[in-house]
Amino acid sequence: MRRSFHLLISPKFFQQSREYGLFGVAERNLNQLANVRKGDICFYYTAHQVGLRKAGFIHGPFEVVSELFHNDSPVWVASKHSATKDKYPYRIKIRYLKEHPCLKPVPVQALWDLKDEGKIKSIVDSSALIDKAVCTLLQQEGILLLQSLLQANQLPGHDDSPYRGHDLSEGEVDLLKYEGKKIKELKMEAYLEAYLLLHPDMLHRLAGFKDGVDDKYEVDVLNQVSTYVAGGAIDIVCLYKKQVLDFWLTLTAAVFEVKKAVIVPSYVDQIIRYIEWATRLIPGAKHEMIKGVLIGRDFGNETDKRNALIKRVNEFKQIYAIDAFTYRITGHALDFDKLT
Repeated sequence: MRRSFHLLISPKFFQQSREYGLFGVAERNLNQLANVRKGDICFYYTAHQVGLRKAGFIHGPFEVVSELFHNDSPVWVASKHSATKDKYPYRIKIRYLKEHPCLKPVPVQALWDLKDEGKIKSIVDSSALIDKAVCTLLQQEGILLLQSLLQANQLPGHDDSPYRGHDLSEGEVDLLKYEGKKIKELKMEAYLEAYLLLHPDMLHRLAGFKDGVDDKYEVDVLNQVSTYVAGGAIDIVCLYKKQVLDFWLTLTAAVFEVKKAVIVPSYVDQIIRYIEWATRLIPGAKHEMIKGVLIGRDFGNETDKRNALIKRVNEFKQIYAIDAFTYRITGHALDFDKLT
């Protein structure tokens, strides 16, 4: 089983998360949690009082023991709409890794030291720990952070958490809430991003793998990647490796920008910035090997906007690999059509 690594971020609510064995986000951030799967390994960034000041620490490792689910039973803070419901109803269940519980956290400086050494690239600055709820780490980055925690906890501790939230029901997450009748538009971009993350075969086909990804490939999927290079957060990044002989070789990458509304020509410039950023994340990468993918809703009768976008994409086709798709809500699924 190949596990992904994630950094959960909550400066205030670590004690509740440990007691209940839960981590949750608000609806607008459910896309960040949609990239976390059962069996993945998580670290938890939080703040503790040290003398007269607050200091950052990283706890873990935790194993994810559920898929993403919906449950609004009160755990952290009441919703502004109802005192009997929680503000963070989109959740996963977690517990200390049974193989080696590490009850002593490491200072967040351990993360910055690894970054300064050039060993962590997916977290480029402190904005990733301020503006986000979840950061997905590259495989080697997660292993290094795991190693730091084990070095600080060479003997496994005794995990006595009651995990009071593990008995909570795991409700289905509805990602197809929309507005409009003839042309249906998703209510939030977070739904579209979460849908792709929860349907990886579709994600990989849009990235250029027509038949999906088999066991000869490895994929790192990151989402909402903070970067000053690109000037914002990249919605989704897929990094593909293929096994040749006994070696795992970097093959290609895809960066996604998703919009709940129609795609306008300026988004082409945005996806180009993201392609250039990906060349910095992957050692030895060139922009020629990286694909940019734009996704927005069906244009309907807005043919002028559709033609303007196609024209803008074609202006860069000789330099960058860019594809644009529209989404349609059909029943209980999303269908995607390539713009040509």
